[in-house]
Amino acid sequence: MLQESETISVIIPTYNRAKTIEYCIKSILEQTLLPNEIIIVDDTSTDNTESIVASLNNNLIKFIKLDKNSGAQVARNIGITKAKSKWIAFLDSDDMWENNKLELQMGELKKVNFDVYTLVHGDCYCFDTHLNKKWVWNMPMTEYKCYDKLLLRPSTLFPSLLISKQALEEIGFLDENIQSFQEWDTSIRLAKICNFIHIKAPLFIYMLHDGETISKNNVKYIQGYLYILNKFKNDFYKYHGELKWKEQINSLKEKALKENIYKEVEYLFEI
Repeated sequence: MLQESETISVIIPTYNRAKTIEYCIKSILEQTLLPNEIIIVDDTSTDNTESIVASLNNNLIKFIKLDKNSGAQVARNIGITKAKSKWIAFLDSDDMWENNKLELQMGELKKVNFDVYTLVHGDCYCFDTHLNKKWVWNMPMTEYKCYDKLLLRPSTLFPSLLISKQALEEIGFLDENIQSFQEWDTSIRLAKICNFIHIKAPLFIYMLHDGETISKNNVKYIQGYLYILNKFKNDFYKYHGELKWKEQINSLKEKALKENIYKEVEYLFEI
């Protein structure tokens, strides 16, 4: 039986994922180290997601259905609030964990005496369901005290994170206003108080459906990226200077022009 210092809650936000949520949950139930609970927060699905979850008939699963559609960040925050364990892991309802994911991460936490100001993450596989193609996505190396590095570029994905509930509470939970790059925003804020441990191995499978790309919605991409650059502007100036910040802004403008969406996002650059 896990000691209190080793307890884990898994949080899964979901919306109309009847086709994928079963394999998602089974990837948790097949872990070499089982969590203490799996909290599924359904953001008002209109398909049979709920009945599929119920059919699994597992005591680890707790199902919460929201009254109104609120977005994945709200769903994750509700899951964090309801969680009873010391450690929090996330999984999206169309992705899967490698079966030793939690065991590897808890092994790293044991080395630091389960310090609550430690975040453990790793790399992932990408699987294109349309092309039936799988490859490794090696995330940029992000370890130890890395706040200044994280200001420059995204890293870490929710399905690979293992972090203490206490740390998430101390940063004020997840930002519910950001359109994209939610993980980046969360990681930046956690990096202010946490050391990062980067496991250089794939910990989960990121599923791409029907020709999706990792940055398919370019408008949301730019909205989220700009939101972060402006949110952390003062610290960006402090660590990297005004010139570097402006280079990032100009790079986003170039992307908008290249994707023929500049008219849609022009107002964002005037804020």
